[in-house]
Amino acid sequence: MHIALFLHSLSTGGAQRRSIMLANGLAARGHRVDLVTAVGGGPQAGLVANNVNPVALAPGSARDVAAGGARAGELLSAIRPLCTYLRDRHPAMLVAMANHAVLPAVMAHGLAAKGGTRLVLRASNHLSRQRTGGPSLRRLAESWLWRRADGILAVSDDVARDAARLTGLGADRIISVPSPILPDGIALPRRSVCPDGLPAEILAMGRFVRQKGFDTLLRGFALLLSRRPAHLTLAGDGPDGEALKALCRELGIRQHVSFPGLVSNPFQRMAAADLFVLSSRWEGMPGVLVEAMATGCPAISTDCPGGSRELLRHGALGPLVPVDDPAALAEGMDAALSHPVAETVLRDRIRGFTVAGATAAYEQALLSMGGQTPTAAGTGRLTRPAIGGAD
Repeated sequence: MHIALFLHSLSTGGAQRRSIMLANGLAARGHRVDLVTAVGGGPQAGLVANNVNPVALAPGSARDVAAGGARAGELLSAIRPLCTYLRDRHPAMLVAMANHAVLPAVMAHGLAAKGGTRLVLRASNHLSRQRTGGPSLRRLAESWLWRRADGILAVSDDVARDAARLTGLGADRIISVPSPILPDGIALPRRSVCPDGLPAEILAMGRFVRQKGFDTLLRGFALLLSRRPAHLTLAGDGPDGEALKALCRELGIRQHVSFPGLVSNPFQRMAAADLFVLSSRWEGMPGVLVEAMATGCPAISTDCPGGSRELLRHGALGPLVPVDDPAALAEGMDAALSHPVAETVLRDRIRGFTVAGATAAYEQALLSMGGQTPTAAGTGRLTRPAIGGAD
């Protein structure tokens, strides 16, 4: 099948990396894959396999972190060339790989008027960014866009339910599939936990933006220090970096917190940590939590909208605490450090997130949405969540 995966660019970020891994995986399974970007270039362009065809709709070198008005403008500018691409190349399926890519994909698909190209939208995050919420003009407009799709692929069951609430579509049009987060055959480092008596090593990773809730983490960590000695490593970068360091000074914990910036080998850091913390206010499917669990690192997460509750099996594999609650986060971190979940249990939980497993699930879902019979060889996990069921 000729599949076109569309996203903004190959800039820095987990969503971009997972789009590349999916493209590579589908091509390896014999599909003709075009990786279509609104803007050419980007620091992850070198990860694209030779049997994947990169198609840049506009020349240039994508920003390391593209967001806001600049990204929106580039995506709007991509509508006309994406329409031309669809008319010229005739892919069997166009897949918008992230929420931000939906508008140009829907508009270009409509303008191209190519009935032979199926339109699939990947819900990489909540459409509403809330579990509940009243109607609004923005949500009504978004629901119109998403209902244009032949199918919706959701990165978690929770995101799938949110999509169903917003669009009114049934389970026959929405499928939850795991993301290709873990490279096949990756050699994970051996766990090395700090000896008793030394400060507990706590790790968090991500972009320094409000979504990730690192301000709440720092406040919770300050409370944890009154219970036990600990050290926090906050890896990543972003626009809120200086504000987070200022908050550390305000809380009097600057000497207990490290800011190493972006790290080249996150698995090494995770294997050396006693605890991984996800403090987000919302997520789609938190790949960094999957990566931490793959190393056997105990984890705690906010019970935010997204895949954390599914990954941690409703709290059985790690504490789930309320969003924006530093005291609950401190208590949860203390409990997780005192009673860590076994490494083997955590590793077993995330086996479906390998490139091979996730690609097989995507292949089955895309074949189904394309009106073809899924292959018997497909072994990936894909689910049609109980729409309207409990979270």
